[in-house]
Amino acid sequence: MAERDDSQLSLLQSYGAGGPPPSDDGPPTPPADDPVGPPGGPTEVALHETTQQRYLHYALSVITSRALPDIRDGLKPVQRRILYAMFHNLHLHADGRFRKSAAVVGEVMAKYHPHGDQAIYDAMVRMAQSFSLRYPLVDGHGNFGSLDGDPPAAMRYTEAKLQRLAGELLGELKHETVDSRPTYDGTTEEPVVLPTRVPQLLVNGSTGIAVGMATNIPPHNLGEVINALIALIDDPELGLDDLLAFVPGPDFPTGGRIETSAADLRAIYETGHGPVTMAGEYGVEPGGGRKNAVITSIPYGIKKGDLISKIAEQIVNKKVPQILDVRDESTDDVRIVLELKRGANPEVAMAYLYKHTPLRTNFHVNLTCLVPTDNPLVAGPARVDLRTFLTQFLAFRMEVVTRRFEYELRELEKRIHILEGFEKVFDALDEAIRIIRAADDKADARIKLRKRFDLTEIQAEAVLETKLYKLSKMEIEAIREELAVKRAAAARIREILANEFMRWEVIRGELDAIRSEYADERRTRLEEKAVETAFDPEEYIVKEDSWVIVTRDGWIKRQRGFSEVSAIRVREDDEVQWLARGSSRECACVFTDRGACYVIRIADVPATTGYGEPVQRFFAFADGEKVVGVVLTDPRVLPEGPEGSEEFGWPLILAMTRGGKCLRFALGTHRTPSTRTGRKYVRLDNKVPGDGVIGVAVTVGDENVCLATGAARVSIFPVDEVNVLSGVGKGVQAIKLTAGDQVLGFCLSTAARQGLEVETTRGTRMVVRPTKYEVTKRGGRGRQMLKRDRLVSVIQPPVTPLTWGEITDSGSQRAVGVDVEDEA
Repeated sequence: MAERDDSQLSLLQSYGAGGPPPSDDGPPTPPADDPVGPPGGPTEVALHETTQQRYLHYALSVITSRALPDIRDGLKPVQRRILYAMFHNLHLHADGRFRKSAAVVGEVMAKYHPHGDQAIYDAMVRMAQSFSLRYPLVDGHGNFGSLDGDPPAAMRYTEAKLQRLAGELLGELKHETVDSRPTYDGTTEEPVVLPTRVPQLLVNGSTGIAVGMATNIPPHNLGEVINALIALIDDPELGLDDLLAFVPGPDFPTGGRIETSAADLRAIYETGHGPVTMAGEYGVEPGGGRKNAVITSIPYGIKKGDLISKIAEQIVNKKVPQILDVRDESTDDVRIVLELKRGANPEVAMAYLYKHTPLRTNFHVNLTCLVPTDNPLVAGPARVDLRTFLTQFLAFRMEVVTRRFEYELRELEKRIHILEGFEKVFDALDEAIRIIRAADDKADARIKLRKRFDLTEIQAEAVLETKLYKLSKMEIEAIREELAVKRAAAARIREILANEFMRWEVIRGELDAIRSEYADERRTRLEEKAVETAFDPEEYIVKEDSWVIVTRDGWIKRQRGFSEVSAIRVREDDEVQWLARGSSRECACVFTDRGACYVIRIADVPATTGYGEPVQRFFAFADGEKVVGVVLTDPRVLPEGPEGSEEFGWPLILAMTRGGKCLRFALGTHRTPSTRTGRKYVRLDNKVPGDGVIGVAVTVGDENVCLATGAARVSIFPVDEVNVLSGVGKGVQAIKLTAGDQVLGFCLSTAARQGLEVETTRGTRMVVRPTKYEVTKRGGRGRQMLKRDRLVSVIQPPVTPLTWGEITDSGSQRAVGVDVEDEA
């Protein structure tokens, strides 16, 4: 069912009633009610009203005269003008010679399409490319571009003529089968549409962007479309489901397969829009003692060179370790060879390429085109369904065939009329010759012949223009035979014009002839997405151990080794804050002061001995958001939990806020990579000015929490008093703060003399540990550490490289001492 905007249609009708249709060849002619002042002077108008109307004029000009194809011949104006100029002006027929493309472009631009020569040439090139059109209309000689995305040669180097199929679009022009309209300068005329015998719009598709609307019609198989048309002629009541049995889906010139389900395709052909999933095809071949995956087709509209570049980029970045190399062995057929590692599973490799390269992509169908209105010179934009496509084309063919027969009948009647005049004169041929010889001039002879033989003006003129030898007895016999043939032909045409069924039979026969001459096998397979190898990202990561390094200012990188921590390269005035070793298949969890956890695979962390990259490059940090903790998910650097603890997301993470709240949560909820926005792990208290997380630490449950505030109050309590939250929350009170006070830092202590080192305003360093301050319950006011002084900072312990082994008390993810040089 067609959908058309009422305001657009009304304006189109106003053009039809008040002047010519809008055209991109010049300013549109406004209708009679357009707010333009009289010739004698200006008229005041509302700016918003005239702006709206003028813009709508411009929009409709682009829609109807440039961007959208006509449902009848399936062509945009520039395409129609190119074909018409090649056929009518330059006579570049399929059985003729080639001519320079520049001559074609010049002819079109000079007489029909006064726009840029490059735009015209681009349109002609596309009609010659076998990978752009399912059935090319122009026969190009020379470099007309390639599937790799190479541009065509300049128009002065290439040559062109029409394909045989294009003749089926243009052949009936001489029979006055379609209306014509003046060209942009009024010096000549051009057809409104071409009287095509081919369902061009469905067969070759079309793409265009107008103002406020666009079109994207996929190509189809000619034989299938004609089968549907013939079936619709036989039974005009066929529904969409019946027609889909003949036209099951698009047929792209580059082959491949369509993975969209039959139900989704039906919805597309019913509503006129929707995505069609296209995928290239591949096979597996033996080669050099190993298997090679060979891509034999690619999705429509994808440049082969760009696809190969994308695949090579994945190989270079080690995103698909199963593939060693890619090379292009294509000739006329696509052949992209992927060298696989020995023992590699080709299905796993191809699953990655289908997901991360244009080897699988969507074609977004939009069946918008120009549909005829009551005014034969105007067509309006509408989104249509498959049945409307077919019925509109058949209605157009009925109109063309009817006008063709009417033209043929007129020509026959003209000839019969003249032959009847000869027949009258033949009975008194000698007398006619005497009348002519005795006449004063041609006009006198014409008058006397008409009076003597009861001839019409046309008949008398024909007799006078005929040479004497043609009036011999033998020629007259031939004229009588021709007259009999012509009268029989005219009677036959009158019978056809009086019988619609006979005209449909003619249309049916012509469609069948087109099918026999041009139809070919389907190139694109219809296959709903098969069950593929489950996409497991770990299959595409090279398994190796490396050091993850995060600095105080939030720069992250990974290295295979280093001599000592001080030798790690960092930016000026920055320092290494977190350092741990893990597998490339594990993740790094980056916790920030805004209560968000950003998770990245270690394999995706940039490998460099330089400064690395800021974490913000990979995630959408808020302004001023800072890293307060880093935890790797590699189980070798995590503490072992009690039996069965894995199902609860072991281990647990303790988080502390400036406002004195703390909570524990399971690391298991953060073991997989996050989006750029991360995942929340704590809800900050909006009532506390400047609240934020000050740090996180891995806990096994037997530690004491040692914390200190700016007002020199300290608190030590068992970590198991802190609730474990299954979701995001504010946590529980670790210490009650006085007005203006906040927590400076904390640590987890497992030994009596372990604790939190702090610094006072006077520069004195002190340690908060259980041997000095009593272990109490959480939530109290804590103990006053100093009476006349305040604390200004927490002293960070030296960074200790964390590798496989036990967990100790230094850092948020704490490690035993290790010989770094041996590990590196």
